[in-house]
Amino acid sequence: MTLKNIKITAEQKAYYEAHYMDLGMESNIYRNSSNTIIKIWKDEVITNSQKENKKEKLVKMHERKLKHMPTIISTYSLDDVCIGYEMSYDEDDIPMLIAPLDKSGKLKVLKKMKEILHYFADEGVIYPDIKDDNILINYRTGNITFCDMDNSKVDSLPRDIYPHYAANFFKRYGQEDIALHSYMLNLYTLTELTDTWQDEAIMRIGTGEYQDMFTEKGKVILKQMKKVTPQYNGEYLIDYIK
Repeated sequence: MTLKNIKITAEQKAYYEAHYMDLGMESNIYRNSSNTIIKIWKDEVITNSQKENKKEKLVKMHERKLKHMPTIISTYSLDDVCIGYEMSYDEDDIPMLIAPLDKSGKLKVLKKMKEILHYFADEGVIYPDIKDDNILINYRTGNITFCDMDNSKVDSLPRDIYPHYAANFFKRYGQEDIALHSYMLNLYTLTELTDTWQDEAIMRIGTGEYQDMFTEKGKVILKQMKKVTPQYNGEYLIDYIK
């Protein structure tokens, strides 16, 4: 099924800009109805060529009917330039940052995230931006949703803006495949289980503070995350929690 495109006017765009629901680094979010939102990319951050790249990726993900992400409903364009898209919205979804989960609940979510990332990779999607704001859990159903999907790598279509540690990983290893999923989820696992930020987690890897959390295999993965090697073949820390 072809992804519908909706042409809007400058006045309509200005209206959305005056009624934002959430502000982001590269885009703003607007409530369009009780169950849909519109994401519009910032002109000062996202170039027209990147917008076109995002549109092509959205089309591919729409055609594949990817699960575990908001349903893409339509793209939006102004003067024949794609400026964003409309997607499904469930007000029962809450970001991991404020999800009331104990350690057992977090472990369950992290294991499910690993399965979802493998599913994405099988569908040609590499998702680099694994952080609290982008992972939603539905408190009613327990379903997990990955947001900000337009910034993924889809087939040969590149990501547009890389989060800091994903950029460091790519610069170090030149890998933009399932290994990137492993590294970013491992980093996220450390931040979730110790309530720290990514910068602090990276520093703690080399101090030995995490040693008691993992089996011997997990300790090997920690060393690989810290050590510069020609290639990263890391497994998932979530599989080696004590």
